[in-house]
Amino acid sequence: MLQITRPTNTRQLRWFLALPKLGIVLLLAAVIALLWMLHQNELEEERAGLIKDVLWLEQNLRFQLNGNEERLQQLAADLGGNNDRKRTFRLRAGHILANNPEISHLLWLDAKRTIINSLPAGESPDSEMESFGPATTQKTFELAQRLGKRVYSEPFLLSGNVAHFEMAAPIYVDRRFVGELIAIYPLQTLLNDHVPWWFAEKYRVIVVDENDTQFAAKSNIEGTPSISYDLPFDPPGYGLKLRVTSYKSAVNPVQRLLAAAIIILAAGVFWSLWIVRDLMKKRSQAEQALRAEHAFRTAMEDSLTVGMRARDLQGRVIYVNPAFCKITGFSREELVGTTPPMAYWVPEQIDETFALHQAVLAGNAPKEGFEITFQRKNGEHFEALVYEAKLIDGNGQHTGWMASVLDISERKRTEELARQQQEQLQFTARLVTMGEMASTLAHELNQPLAAIASYNTGCLNLMSSADFKVDEIRPALEKIGTQAQRAGKIIRRVHDFVRKSEPKRALPNRRRH
Repeated sequence: MLQITRPTNTRQLRWFLALPKLGIVLLLAAVIALLWMLHQNELEEERAGLIKDVLWLEQNLRFQLNGNEERLQQLAADLGGNNDRKRTFRLRAGHILANNPEISHLLWLDAKRTIINSLPAGESPDSEMESFGPATTQKTFELAQRLGKRVYSEPFLLSGNVAHFEMAAPIYVDRRFVGELIAIYPLQTLLNDHVPWWFAEKYRVIVVDENDTQFAAKSNIEGTPSISYDLPFDPPGYGLKLRVTSYKSAVNPVQRLLAAAIIILAAGVFWSLWIVRDLMKKRSQAEQALRAEHAFRTAMEDSLTVGMRARDLQGRVIYVNPAFCKITGFSREELVGTTPPMAYWVPEQIDETFALHQAVLAGNAPKEGFEITFQRKNGEHFEALVYEAKLIDGNGQHTGWMASVLDISERKRTEELARQQQEQLQFTARLVTMGEMASTLAHELNQPLAAIASYNTGCLNLMSSADFKVDEIRPALEKIGTQAQRAGKIIRRVHDFVRKSEPKRALPNRRRH
């Protein structure tokens, strides 16, 4: 018999159905987190690379400016102790300008800020001072004189809005201030000369102040800015900053392939989890339907009074219902799995029952059913009416035989009692009929009896006469006997009609050849 597992708790079933949803949510969160982490990792790597490159650039510019400071300081020292100072300025200043193109001009000023000499030549000292912003030069000049060391100026704009800054180095002779050397730096030239091409291919470099006013820029790329990093530009200081901005570069094909693989894998997992959830839901519905079907079948089996017995193709009992157990008196455990001879077969009829069993397995069972005698567990015999049909599985395969067994012992007893009652009714009907015939039969009996009485009286009269002869009364006595036989036959016919008797059986007469 089909066994049904215990129904799963409804709350647990809801949890089981929620697990695929939870798995989808967790997987989606994991994929999003992974992609976000990859993106953040790329940004961190990009930012780390940017900072590293910015620090390198800042060190490179600082190194260059510090080197120029040392050269100007050495030139200032030489101008303070050399007799042929103009020739020394021309030679040394020319060498500095030739090897440091970021310096556009070198000026030699006396203690009153009068230009003694300048390079490159071609402009008068007064015009050069005027072109380079006398207010800025004066402020830087006074600061260097007061501090007694090299100082940088604030950025200033010349004609064409080109940003410059200057560096002033004081000149002393026997610890007496005699003038200054001024180096003029165009910011754009400084970037152009000392920002490498590969750096400009990756980043955009600009010089801004605290108000984000742009003074110079260099870049060989265009596009959408990604991240930027600011670093103080000191020297020259005064709030100047180097702002380096990276641009979104083409995505690595390997990264794209990895992201696509992750997305495809996630989609496959989502689809699989959704299918699992759908299968779990369908399975739950199927189990619920199966439980309902099992409950309906159990109720139907419990309500049946017809015994059901299933056997496989070898004759082994594989199923019995409660009604069959009740009819035979054996439990399901005692019957299922048994093979012929069965416990409910009558021992005296083993051969006949086994032959009928073989006929059923061969498919020769009568369609209208057959009667057979079985015995109960207590040894009581009973008559059973059996109908056999093929047992077909879900694949349409013939797997055995299903029999419905009816206990007809009570029916036979009822039929026998009905037959006896019918005979009793027939007997009573005959008696009633005899009552109706009594008057008619009395008349028929009165005739022979009256004749017998009359003949008897005549005989007595003859015998009382004197001349009595025996031969005279013989005819009367013969007639008396005849009438008596007639009355006896009438009485016997009536007696045979009303008498209860068994039917007489006799062999039919056979013709002799």
